[in-house]
Amino acid sequence: MERNTFLLQDTEAFMRGELDNVTVAGGSIVLDLVQGGYVPYGCYTSAPIPLPLFDALWPSWNAATPPDTAVEMQVRVLVDGNWTAWMAFGKWSLYLQRAGAAPRERGPLQLTPDCLLLDSKCATQAQLRIYLYSKNDKATPAVHLLGATVRMVDVIPSGGRPVNRTLHLMPYIQKRRAPALAPWMDLAISLASLTNRWGADILPEEFAQTLRDWRAADGCDCRNISFAAAAAGSWGFPAWLCWGGLSVLRDEMRKGYGAVVALQATPAEKERGLPDRRFAAVRGFVADASAPKVLLCDPWADGTDFDAETAMLLDDFLVAWDNIALLMRRRTEEQPAWAPTRGSAWVRPVGTDHPGLYRLYVNGEERPIPDDFCAEGGLLAWTTPDDHPHATTAHRAFHFVEPEDGGIRLDTADGPRKYTVYLIDTAGCMMVGDVTV
Repeated sequence: MERNTFLLQDTEAFMRGELDNVTVAGGSIVLDLVQGGYVPYGCYTSAPIPLPLFDALWPSWNAATPPDTAVEMQVRVLVDGNWTAWMAFGKWSLYLQRAGAAPRERGPLQLTPDCLLLDSKCATQAQLRIYLYSKNDKATPAVHLLGATVRMVDVIPSGGRPVNRTLHLMPYIQKRRAPALAPWMDLAISLASLTNRWGADILPEEFAQTLRDWRAADGCDCRNISFAAAAAGSWGFPAWLCWGGLSVLRDEMRKGYGAVVALQATPAEKERGLPDRRFAAVRGFVADASAPKVLLCDPWADGTDFDAETAMLLDDFLVAWDNIALLMRRRTEEQPAWAPTRGSAWVRPVGTDHPGLYRLYVNGEERPIPDDFCAEGGLLAWTTPDDHPHATTAHRAFHFVEPEDGGIRLDTADGPRKYTVYLIDTAGCMMVGDVTV
């Protein structure tokens, strides 16, 4: 681990901190259990963390958040021998409209939704705190990982030893994904590129729902990279942020891991329609002595999904990259109990009075789709089999539609075929059903 990146995970590491109405069980921080019920809130505070002199900090956390539970990450730093006030990065849960911190200033501190900046000051230590909340005495959140990475002052990040390796990540392009989630879909796609190479088969739309930052427009990037790390953790993939140089990415590649990075667009790229800042997954390096390149899965590519497999000159990459990377590890179990749920549904026609209209049934009970389901942030889509099989479900052609009269209208003009219907709510939970028409 880089000396400017600090991670807390497992029982031994957590036990070195201060526990207030929380305990450590099964390698995670959970609320205290009193007389058969969990207390409504508790707090874990790490010991002070010595770090190299720094002027920016990005927090990370991975936590299970069942319905009616949430966590809230806070950070403070040591400046000129004094601790600053605690700065909160917003409540996190799959089951609420999570919002990152609104931008604000407090003395030398500048808080953005996923970063703490110091203006004209530097810090030497940090301390992490996370609150756990529950409205249900039978449920508790469980914190699996806490982390912080800092930007070191007057340090040029190391380039490390060159590596020549290509990983087979899953490529997807933004133009084929849900239009309603476009503002943060490139970050969600990049996560899916990393996880789906291990057979997870998570839709980018599922990730997009779990990492969405619902805060009101505030002039900051609507893509919260701390929320992205937490979203990956929701599916059991340990993920955290790391500030560093090319050596970090090269070391990850040697170990067989990709990374998610943000890239600043050049004027020429902006003229081609690329945004000022975009996210992509690093899938390898070509260590050519004359023109070394970084291999990417770039969601902003044109064409088909596999056109997302692009290459960028190393020198251009180092200019565009902000030195922050989201790193990830393989999950230890196939589908953790705390992951967003997936359920099955029957898809049945409404009747001859409504040709082409279908409704969902679960355990024999009709489940009408609210008319405002998509307006409130949900997604409704259908697919049909393509001419050839795909490596992942997300490579299929999705048709995103609005609900109609409690159901979904399917385009049945081309004759009998199998339709698969997908219903994804704002927690990333999905209902899937098939029907042959």
